[in-house]
Amino acid sequence: MSGGAKLGFEFPVSIEASNAGLFVSPGYGTHATRVLDSYELIFVTRGELDLFEEEERFHVEPNQTLLLFPGRRHGGLLPYAQELNFYWVHFRLQKEIPSAARIRVPKLATVSDPVALTETFCQFISDQESGALAPVNAAHLIALMLCAVAEADDSRTQAPAGKRRRTSVAERVQRFLDENFQTPITTSTIARALRYNPDYLERVYRDQEETSIIEGLHLRRIAAARALLRNEVGKNINEIAFACGYSDPGYFRRKFKRLTGLTPKQFRTLYGRTHINAH
Repeated sequence: MSGGAKLGFEFPVSIEASNAGLFVSPGYGTHATRVLDSYELIFVTRGELDLFEEEERFHVEPNQTLLLFPGRRHGGLLPYAQELNFYWVHFRLQKEIPSAARIRVPKLATVSDPVALTETFCQFISDQESGALAPVNAAHLIALMLCAVAEADDSRTQAPAGKRRRTSVAERVQRFLDENFQTPITTSTIARALRYNPDYLERVYRDQEETSIIEGLHLRRIAAARALLRNEVGKNINEIAFACGYSDPGYFRRKFKRLTGLTPKQFRTLYGRTHINAH
């Protein structure tokens, strides 16, 4: 083996990660007024957060992010609501990034895939708490977070690459799945509820989503299961399966492994360590 093959290659990392955590509101108090020497990315998963940065005011709702800049005074506008939860991470940019490698990260954005962004935060925090978070891994996890926020901003004006905008029919199907995934569902069930022919409904949904309605149902159920595995530590795997619409926990485990690459137990272990602060 040559020396070059042993060494591999090096590539620049322009993000210096600091730390991250999950804020769970105690139901009182207000976000501290301060000036940081780092960026802070806030991702609200529950409740609402009202902050100012210099002269600007921001109202951040669930599934929205707010990017705060270093050297700018920021703080809370209203007391913390009882139900408020948000992830936060601090980071710095080490050097000027070439224009070709830059992405536009908006101040305030609504993310298109909050489950994926939540899991990136969870992986960062889990590795941080276990002492396994190497600087280069931390930098790339933050880069993934920022890309998710930038993608959310782009999605306001254009459909994702390779996928057309969802039609009203496909939207109605997805809304039905979102609202009823815990119950027994078939394509015929949805067709009767929406007053469409089952074959037509399947064809339209597959054309838009590039998957079948039933597979879309499984994706929705597994997304819900991922959230429960992260947040409901008191629920066992069987209870989570039932809560997400699966009557057979064994089938749930197989479907979860196929769609995520991990067993439910492995997923819970990976994303279970979280630094929680309430001040």
